Amino acid sequence: MLFTSVANFISAKTANKHYILTWLLLTVQILSAQQTPKSPDEFLPHKIGAAFTPHHLQVDYFEYLASQSPATMKLEKYGQTNESRPLQYAIFSSPENMARLEQIRHNNLRLAGMEEGKGDVSNPVVIVWISMSVHGNEPSGAETSMPLAWQLATQTDTSIRAWLRNTVVILDPSLNPDGYDRYTHWNRMASNLQVNANKDAREHHEPWPGGRYNHYYFDLNRDWAWATQTETRQRLVSYHRWLPHIHPDEHEQGINEPYYFAPAAEPMHDFITTWQRDFQTEIGANHARYFDQNGWLYFTKEVFDLFYPSYGDTYPMFNGSIGMTYEQAGGPAGGRAVFNDTGDTLTLKDRIAHHMTTSRSTLEMASKNAQRIVENFRDYYSKTSAQPQGVYKSFIVKSTNNPNKINELCHLLDRHNIKYGLVGKGMSGVKAFDYASGKDISASISPDDLVISAYQPKSVLIQVLFEPEARLQDSLTYDITAWSLPFAQGLEAYALKDKVEPKRPFQYYQAPKVQVPTPVYSWVIRRKGLEESRFIGELLRDGVKVRSARKPFAAAEQQYEAGTFVIHRADNRIIANDLDRMVMNAAQRNNVPLQAILSGFVSKGADFGAESFHLIEKPEVAIVYGDDVDVTAYVHLWYHFEQELGHAITPIEQNRLHRSNLHEYSTLIFPDGQYNLSESAINAVERWVQNGGKLILLEGAIQALSSKPDFVLKEKNIDATDSMPDMIFYSGRERDNVSANNPGAIVRARVDNTHPIGAGLPEHYYSIKVSTATYEMPEKATAVVWLEDNYKSWGFIGSRIKPHLKKTPIVATQSHGRGEVIYFVDSPVFRCFWWQGRQLLDNAIFD
Repeated sequence: MLFTSVANFISAKTANKHYILTWLLLTVQILSAQQTPKSPDEFLPHKIGAAFTPHHLQVDYFEYLASQSPATMKLEKYGQTNESRPLQYAIFSSPENMARLEQIRHNNLRLAGMEEGKGDVSNPVVIVWISMSVHGNEPSGAETSMPLAWQLATQTDTSIRAWLRNTVVILDPSLNPDGYDRYTHWNRMASNLQVNANKDAREHHEPWPGGRYNHYYFDLNRDWAWATQTETRQRLVSYHRWLPHIHPDEHEQGINEPYYFAPAAEPMHDFITTWQRDFQTEIGANHARYFDQNGWLYFTKEVFDLFYPSYGDTYPMFNGSIGMTYEQAGGPAGGRAVFNDTGDTLTLKDRIAHHMTTSRSTLEMASKNAQRIVENFRDYYSKTSAQPQGVYKSFIVKSTNNPNKINELCHLLDRHNIKYGLVGKGMSGVKAFDYASGKDISASISPDDLVISAYQPKSVLIQVLFEPEARLQDSLTYDITAWSLPFAQGLEAYALKDKVEPKRPFQYYQAPKVQVPTPVYSWVIRRKGLEESRFIGELLRDGVKVRSARKPFAAAEQQYEAGTFVIHRADNRIIANDLDRMVMNAAQRNNVPLQAILSGFVSKGADFGAESFHLIEKPEVAIVYGDDVDVTAYVHLWYHFEQELGHAITPIEQNRLHRSNLHEYSTLIFPDGQYNLSESAINAVERWVQNGGKLILLEGAIQALSSKPDFVLKEKNIDATDSMPDMIFYSGRERDNVSANNPGAIVRARVDNTHPIGAGLPEHYYSIKVSTATYEMPEKATAVVWLEDNYKSWGFIGSRIKPHLKKTPIVATQSHGRGEVIYFVDSPVFRCFWWQGRQLLDNAIFD
């Protein structure tokens, strides 16, 4: 239409060259404007950096930009959040590369050995994946994503255009949309019309729980390896379709901190290669060049290490990438502008400029070193799969484990594209490290045991996740120091120094259907794990009466342990006609094996009518939240109940405890926190317990009540200065303080599995201990899980703390009036990947 109008105009005005030239110039300007998409400043209702951009507007802009840039940009939705916000990433490159994008992707997977065939490195294309704002209240990354996307899509910048000739950029503008929107909406609501940089202003004090976390208040930057969250699970599918060569993860930190970029701090995991260490340093040196030119402060080699495997920098490292964290000053206290301690003003525009600079610098280094990067990526996979780096080459998971636990492990391995199978042939006298005993033994291996061989592309990741203990080069570390999956899941497993390859495929366990010719007298279900707890919870909500055996018994030629669930037809007369159907259907939904018992006369132990079969009440659970509660501790419980257990809970604000109808609840949970409870709140809780309530105190919540005389778990009186040297130089104080610290280690604890809380567990439990809190063995209470004199540990525990952990409880319980108080010194649901601990908590609920 435009060209028709021009032709008509020229025909009518052929005598006037001035009109023709004017119109042609106008036409060229219009066409030029149509060819260059609007910048974020032109598209959004605000200028970038002047206000925070709600997620829906960020999505709108990326969709608009993709529609206007089909030759240079592709937008892919890879999922959605718990709150139904889209998860998406944008792909950018030159038009030539975009036309062969799938060819580039498949070639890269062949280089990694993840697809059949030989990858080609003669025309290398480097893949850079940039992750923005995994913590939602660190918003400058998400804000940076829009002007960066505009530069990558328009390619009007000659440097960008040159870099993209041999670079594919995958940009995830917001890894955590729910948290990002929680923060940005709050900030837009709480901020003044005029920017207020005063630190006392409301916009610099984000309320509990904050926008750092996702919908379930999970820290997604600690979930890459464990993949408990929907955002992580969906992202990993896309990540492993690409396997990028470089992965910067853009964050924020306190308002007074200079910018941080690689090289990372020690400790670095032993399996990070020399190439990965050296090239992150080269990238950092390039960043430093630009920061020096602008006079911007920065630091490297401090604080942010590369040890814990579940970060956005370490997880890519263990998948052959150059993973890096970038940290900009700001975060939730930054607002649109804030005065820092030097009296300078840190603005959102500053924060965006710094992230833009490191993002561009990363792309520059990727492009200029494409050949080296791609060749080293290929070599990483070919070498590690042929010659695994670690001591242990194969990992055996015994078929005698709870089959649902093996299912859960295999689901996790699938998410990481890790191959596994069955041994297929029995072996005896095999030298192995036994996770259960913590010793080297001579083991027998069954044909049905699961084996994960390190001779495969994901060799490094396998060894990192399964090795009993990673070597810690420096005890000044940022996170937990032990995490081995067999300990976390409570699996009977071996680590072998020899190569064992699977001979048969693994088939996921499916509980057999039960065929019963006559009405069943009783149904019997062993306590094994989450599936049984979920099954019992479902039946209780449906009105089925369930009992728990307080003592072992034998029936139908089977031995049953204390804690076994029993469902009697006699207890369920009202629903007797539907009972068998309800039980069998619930068992199939939850993959739980059933045993039908046709008589109440048992062969050993008490008969089913005895009082030792305790009736379980349907749990009505409340959980405390508020400013004193640790957000992540709260969410680990919330997520476990809602997503894993399928059991509703009622959150009660801590300041409303004395005004709440606590009598409506059978169980009240205090998560970890630093509580300052009012006397009225404490008195209300104590009265409720005395009247029959079950109070569960976790970690720091124990300290809030341990000083009260009726709560019998008391802290140990430890003088951590006993073994301190007489004089410590200032330069050595930080390192000396570590000796009284515990960043996170695994301890082997003894279990009383005759107690209802310990039911279904083996005689030892592996607890993840992340604090230095220690308590005396209770005299007027029962220790269900405790550390013995000769307890074993994996990971780092400070030398001034470790001896004092001997003979201390992990889980204890006391009677109080008609009620009960249960103490969990360590979290049983740490980051929701400490799977074995769930059973302790569930036993405490369903008792």
